[in-house]
Amino acid sequence: MWTVERARPEQAEEILVVQAEAFRENQKKYRVPLPELTETVEDVKAVIADGHVLVAKQGDEIIGAVRVFVEGDRATVSHLAVLPAYGHLAVGRSLMAAAEKEARAKGAREVVLETGLRDAPAIEFYIKLGYRPIELIPDDETELDQVRFRRPL
Repeated sequence: MWTVERARPEQAEEILVVQAEAFRENQKKYRVPLPELTETVEDVKAVIADGHVLVAKQGDEIIGAVRVFVEGDRATVSHLAVLPAYGHLAVGRSLMAAAEKEARAKGAREVVLETGLRDAPAIEFYIKLGYRPIELIPDDETELDQVRFRRPL
């Protein structure tokens, strides 16, 4: 069984590996790199240092990660990534539950997130969690069109 905890700076490289594995198949749908695949170790360390990253661990291995940012009564969740081998074991659901719990504790009343328009499994996942699409965000330059979701807490 896995646990969810706050990430530590020394885990940045492993988090990048998880992101690379998690987004590898999705990247094939786009002609430009996904933002989750262009980050550096320093980028991830900075977000960790600010306390915004949660990881799912099985033993000593990081098997998933998510970021949560709270501003006022709104939380933004991003970069949800789970190793494909753990994709159907509710790791993503556990990470989202932890992110929502943290958001509530910091005073958020709603969560918003974005996912790629071409990422049907992610869209279905968020709908199953109770999120509802509220906006299409087209990107004519890169074609990284996004769907914005919202869920009240």
